[in-house]
Amino acid sequence: MKKILSAGLTLYAMGLPMPVRAASDPAALTTGQITFVMKEVGVGAGYTWGKGHLVYAGRSYAFTISGGGLGSIGYSHIAGHGTVRNLTRLQDFDGTYWAVQAEATVGRGVGGKLMENNRQVDIDLTATAAGGARLSAEAMRITLHLLPAS
Repeated sequence: MKKILSAGLTLYAMGLPMPVRAASDPAALTTGQITFVMKEVGVGAGYTWGKGHLVYAGRSYAFTISGGGLGSIGYSHIAGHGTVRNLTRLQDFDGTYWAVQAEATVGRGVGGKLMENNRQVDIDLTATAAGGARLSAEAMRITLHLLPAS
């Protein structure tokens, strides 16, 4: 999947190192929505961290974001939302997701990312970079961890 959008000179080329069902695939059922904020920083190795909320089966669940990849330099602050597909049990959301990302950001910009975990839960993200300057071409492992209900 590739998206090229020029708001503040941002290029995101997203995909996965494994097969992913297309959003138009009738077998890929939309089962939830997420919103998130995260930061990405890199000097060779990149690191990503943040937090978000999953809305699933009429309830909201907080989660953390952590992970990273190899091949980035710089910093960006990102906010966005996403569609969750193929989530049949809440516990299947928790875990490691894989994505391949290429980014060149200066200032503001928009982009997207498609991620999948080993339970075939897909997340299609739309993100807005709200600042920073970052250059990356990396295979990423992103861990999403549900927080205990408060």
